[in-house]
Amino acid sequence: FTKSDLVETLGIPEEKISVVYSGINSSFRPLLPADSSLIEWRKKRGLTFPYLLSLGTLEPRKNLIAAIRAFNLISTKPSFHDLRFVIAGRPGWLYHDILREARTSPAHNRIIFLGPIQHNERILLYNGAEAFLYPSFFEGFGFPSLEAQACGTPVIASDRTSLPEILGSSALLIDPWRIADLADAIE
Repeated sequence: FTKSDLVETLGIPEEKISVVYSGINSSFRPLLPADSSLIEWRKKRGLTFPYLLSLGTLEPRKNLIAAIRAFNLISTKPSFHDLRFVIAGRPGWLYHDILREARTSPAHNRIIFLGPIQHNERILLYNGAEAFLYPSFFEGFGFPSLEAQACGTPVIASDRTSLPEILGSSALLIDPWRIADLADAIE
């Protein structure tokens, strides 16, 4: 995706660009639900309930407002009564709009902002999640979606930019503009 973006946007000849796919750190791996480090960390962080996860800089391109609205759609259903939505990451530009959306959500008491997360916590956070939501409008690569998968966490991601290229059929891909489709994928 980035290669085609460079060719189209900057007019760089295609033959002058080589694509080298990135890998991810081998520390991202599945943990057993009974793993003591996972259990202790979840207790320490107060994450002892089932949760959906979004992780990344809080900014408009991550489409967290749509993720919150999709969570609103499923949160009233009895089978999702205990489910929470955990959002982790540092504040970015226009992050106040995301906070406002969460604050005014009918499920506001079930949306949790953790702030920035350390590397070792990311592994635990992914492993504890029921699913990882990544309905981003634009990604140059999309490391968090691969990190989540490496931890054994199902991924629901946007069908835009680099994400279909790196995830292929290993994730549920949705149109990031269609909130109902994201809610259906979560279900």
